[in-house]
Amino acid sequence: MDTDKLLTYIEQNIKEDISLVDLAQVVRYSPRQIYYIVKEATGMPVMSYIRYRRLINAAVEIAQGRKLIDVAVDYGFETQAGFYKAFLLQIGCSPKEYQYHEQLHLVHKNHPSIEKIAMEESIMDEIRIRKVKQSDARSIWENIFSRNTPEEVEQRIAESITEMEAGRRIHLVAVIEDNVIGNIVFEKEQHVLYSHRCSLSDVVVNPAFQNQGLATKLFEEACKYASELEFHYVTTSCRGDGTELFYISLGMQECGRIPGGIYEPWGEFKRYDEIILMKELV
Repeated sequence: MDTDKLLTYIEQNIKEDISLVDLAQVVRYSPRQIYYIVKEATGMPVMSYIRYRRLINAAVEIAQGRKLIDVAVDYGFETQAGFYKAFLLQIGCSPKEYQYHEQLHLVHKNHPSIEKIAMEESIMDEIRIRKVKQSDARSIWENIFSRNTPEEVEQRIAESITEMEAGRRIHLVAVIEDNVIGNIVFEKEQHVLYSHRCSLSDVVVNPAFQNQGLATKLFEEACKYASELEFHYVTTSCRGDGTELFYISLGMQECGRIPGGIYEPWGEFKRYDEIILMKELV
């Protein structure tokens, strides 16, 4: 596919100067056609996409401990200040903040504030569950969606708020002392025949608070909101490798199974049964 060929070329030459003419020669299209192909595939103009990928790749190298100035020069920025400004705008935090965040992740550690809170007695009684707010973005990035960039989390929350206002999504968070430690998302089914159903698309609890019933509390609260929106069922699916036991513990029940329904086209090319689960809402 020409799109794949273009994006692969960009990735393989990300540290080089890339122009529309260069890309046109790769697939033998006009620069104008290249512009529309990349825009349709990525949602960005060509040069904006190249700049985005440069900064994402630069972020990886910064996380690995490379000096900021060396990374900036490698990715075509003339000054460290210019790179810093572009990084902050695109990634959503400073290079140093990103590096610190990634270093914590590599050693499987939480932010120190979370570790301190988790050690307090009777802490579960102080947790509140509410709808997500835009101001939760930084905490969600630090504690929940750590593999995304802060900017991606910002965009995700903005989308959730819009979808919740339209009655198409339920996005709740568990919060303690202004720190988000849990997250759950229900999505309304889009097909008209399934519009009375919603799907559990995301449930994450910070490791320091797992196995304490927080996921169940999030699920039960989300079910209450779903009932108020007149959904009759919540559904989900997962691979049959024991993962289904987690959803069953939330109060869902297995209602179907597709033998070999999940196939991994990499590594050992494993196949798993796909487990369909549901819960009827009162």
